[in-house]
Amino acid sequence: MQTEEVIILGGGNCAKLYRMQKKTLLITSYLLLVFLSLSQVLYSQKAKITGTITDSRNNETIIGVTIMADSSGVGTVTDVLGKFILEVEPGKHILRFSYLGFTQETREINAVAGTSQEINIQMKSEQKELKLVTVTGSQYEKDAAKEVVSIDVIKKYLVENTNAPDLAKAVEKVPGVTIVDGQASIRGGSGYAYGTGSRVQVLVDDMPMLTGDLSEVRWNFVPIENMEQVEVIKGAASSLYGSGAMNGVIHVRTGYAYDKPQTKISIAQGVYSNPARKELRWWDNFFNPFFTNAFLSHRQKFGNIDLIIGGNLNWSSGYLKNGSDQQARVNFKTRWRPKKLKYFSFELAGNAMYQQFGRFFLWQDPDAGALTPWEGTLSEDKYSYFTIDPRISYSGPNGAIHKIRSRYYKVTRYSGSNNKTTASTDLFWGDYQFQKQFDFGLSLTSGAIGSYSNSYSSLYEGMKLKQLFMAGYLQLEQEFKEKLTLLLGARYERNHVFGLPNDPGRPVFRAGINYKVGKATFLRTNWGQGYRFPSLGERYIDASLSSIKIFPNPSLKPESGWTSELAVKQGYKFGNFMGYLDMALFWYEFKDMIEYVFLIDPEKGFGFQAKNISRARIAGAEISTIADGKILGIPVRLFAGYTFNYPADLESDTAQRKANIFIQNLFQSIGKPDSLLATSSILKYRLRNTARADLEFEPFKKILIGGTCTYNSFMERIDLIFDQLNGISKYRESHKKGILVFDMRFAYKLSDRSTISLIVKNISNQEYSLRPGLLEAPRSFTLQYKLQF
Repeated sequence: MQTEEVIILGGGNCAKLYRMQKKTLLITSYLLLVFLSLSQVLYSQKAKITGTITDSRNNETIIGVTIMADSSGVGTVTDVLGKFILEVEPGKHILRFSYLGFTQETREINAVAGTSQEINIQMKSEQKELKLVTVTGSQYEKDAAKEVVSIDVIKKYLVENTNAPDLAKAVEKVPGVTIVDGQASIRGGSGYAYGTGSRVQVLVDDMPMLTGDLSEVRWNFVPIENMEQVEVIKGAASSLYGSGAMNGVIHVRTGYAYDKPQTKISIAQGVYSNPARKELRWWDNFFNPFFTNAFLSHRQKFGNIDLIIGGNLNWSSGYLKNGSDQQARVNFKTRWRPKKLKYFSFELAGNAMYQQFGRFFLWQDPDAGALTPWEGTLSEDKYSYFTIDPRISYSGPNGAIHKIRSRYYKVTRYSGSNNKTTASTDLFWGDYQFQKQFDFGLSLTSGAIGSYSNSYSSLYEGMKLKQLFMAGYLQLEQEFKEKLTLLLGARYERNHVFGLPNDPGRPVFRAGINYKVGKATFLRTNWGQGYRFPSLGERYIDASLSSIKIFPNPSLKPESGWTSELAVKQGYKFGNFMGYLDMALFWYEFKDMIEYVFLIDPEKGFGFQAKNISRARIAGAEISTIADGKILGIPVRLFAGYTFNYPADLESDTAQRKANIFIQNLFQSIGKPDSLLATSSILKYRLRNTARADLEFEPFKKILIGGTCTYNSFMERIDLIFDQLNGISKYRESHKKGILVFDMRFAYKLSDRSTISLIVKNISNQEYSLRPGLLEAPRSFTLQYKLQF
């Protein structure tokens, strides 16, 4: 009994022990598995590197800085707050921080799995060479020397220090650019044609500024008081910018708020001198025509919100009789970068202007009436303009950028004392864009665009016109070892005017190469197609200017063509004076170009009508330079260039369609800037030779001196009937030479915040005309006061 009991009791304990050991073994095994799993997870976890990149000069955050971990090949870019997040494998890495215009920074780190460390970098500006950063050629920030197309950059000092009243007066300083009566031409790609749409696309922060009905630019509607720089593409850029960019692009880039609030005020009062010929003066002896303008700009940050506001007031009695101009404009731009949505940026911009002015078309005669309008050709117009632009962008940690941009643009024309609406256009525009820059040097830009316009005008015979644009585009840019850049781009766009047969959709392409031959030598070549759909005004305007009629032509076809270029950009440096010299040869081919031609209608009389001319060819050369720095300790800025073009009319002179005859005529015209070529050989309303130069220096600490020189050759060919109107032929016969005009400016710094300037334009008081029937301004004196705080 006892032994058995013991055996029984012993067996129970063993069972219990077995069960306990089993549980312990299971728990131990589970814990071991968990430990091994956690160890594996910890071992495989990456390390996280975060930080913020700022500019050492002003502590401003920098967007788009590239951060690369060289041993792993992974990288990222800073977001709209200047912040970055980079995940790397455990171990030692060398991080490289690079951004255009700044010295590259490196940091060595020891990354520990599952941990996070913060690295904040202040980048220093690189001063080894003049850095020009542009966005227009590729739609992302890029060294201008590496662009495959010609791009000139206007710095804001050229606008502020010369008291440019609008964008047109600023852009006229660019080599190869002329603006005649509000119409822009680049390298002879456009002539003067009253009422035709623009072949040059104008943008403000990527948003188009061409009106929905006439496809024209209102230069004084552009908020130049907020600009940082203006970029000018020379040549067709339709693959990125569509119909209006057949001859090039003018892009105004405005700024954002700084860490500290900044306010700028500019006030100017000017007066015109009496003309060189006393008989031209239509005003009395005591009250010469005058002009007044004022600009205001304020920038401020409120946490993660940027606010920029600006405005302009302009009042001019005009040197042309009944050509007064009054306008008021106000604009704003905001940007919100929420902390909880750190990759997002939300923007809203708006601009509004009211303007009334006298539009001068043709003088009374070239004698005493040269500053007086021909009866019936003067129109007094009142306009209002309004835009609102919502925008959203997303800059992800992988470097991809998504942008949604939209615009509503309304233009209204009024007449009479009761301000009756006689024309109105509503334009709705939208764009989605995707960008991605890959580690191996490839940049991809793609997107889709749509726009819709609804127009009414008393000049359209009571019709309401509707127009729809749709387009898609793709551009690839590959850089090899920072020496060779290859670019390919394509676009497909369709335009439909309701009530007309569909315009056929048209694809356009572009290609370019940039090769860094030496340390500061860049060779480039490019080819790009361009096109332009006729504006609603060109197709439908039916109007009269005195006895001159403007006939509609709904059957107009789109213009098309291509441009090509071979060029070299050479950097140079003399001590602390640095710059670029750019030399380019260009060749343009156009088909179905739209020109106004004279015709006689048996019922309506004589006048002008927009017509498609079959073929045109323009070729030439350009040399330009931009430089900045110090010479003998004196700050100096230089911006200059010369452009020659031979604009051949291949429809009037068909023999020039043969390349050898065209080239022969081109070389024969070189060195003869004012010679009258065969009237059938060249396109109408072109200036074959132009030169621009602006030099500014500070010989003493508080004194600034600057000067501008502008040369335009004689306009050799115009319409024959136009030549016979109101003494134009007589005037042209006695003014066959080109015109050289000089401006000067003198500024004195009253303090670190305020400056007073005297600006004298057309110093020699030359009498000259860029287009027939309209004299340019006589000498003027302007007193300008600028305050910044």
